[in-house]
Amino acid sequence: MNAALPTGTRGQVLAVAITVVLLAALWLGVAAPLLSWHGERADRLQQRQALAERMEMLAARLPELRREAANVASGPPPQTLLEGASDAVSGAQLQERLQTMAATAGAPINSAETLPAENRGAYRRIGLRLAVNAPYAALIRLLQSVEEATPRMLIDDVQVQSAPIVLDRSAPTLDASFSVYAFRAGTGASK
Repeated sequence: MNAALPTGTRGQVLAVAITVVLLAALWLGVAAPLLSWHGERADRLQQRQALAERMEMLAARLPELRREAANVASGPPPQTLLEGASDAVSGAQLQERLQTMAATAGAPINSAETLPAENRGAYRRIGLRLAVNAPYAALIRLLQSVEEATPRMLIDDVQVQSAPIVLDRSAPTLDASFSVYAFRAGTGASK
């Protein structure tokens, strides 16, 4: 059987179809992977350049940071522990600081319960359980001031609920209770 290639319009359509298939195969097999690889390399290069710029900026700030560190190291050490010779004195000091913070935040303390002090390694954990009735913004200011306080204080067991009776709808209040802990140097025995 003698097979001849189609001629005329049919042959031209077949030639164009073969050319399109060949070009598509070249695009999918060669050009697209090369363009994808080039794009990935360009992204990686851009990330490395950004990292290099950031590292250069940090390296330029190093002398300034060393001066700041030397100034901090030469200053008085930050107070990290409650003062007081006994758990009761430290607890009273903690309660006084919390009352001041609460008054400043606009969230006065309704009640404060002293929690039993506990040994925590070389320290004594002093705690208070507080109840507060205040607007949301004041409660957040109080919690933020406790978190940023010196000596360091920890907040635990936070419970918040809406007040059962709302007298002023423009400033609804929340009933909140939470525990605040701070540490004092301890000898391992309760004093």
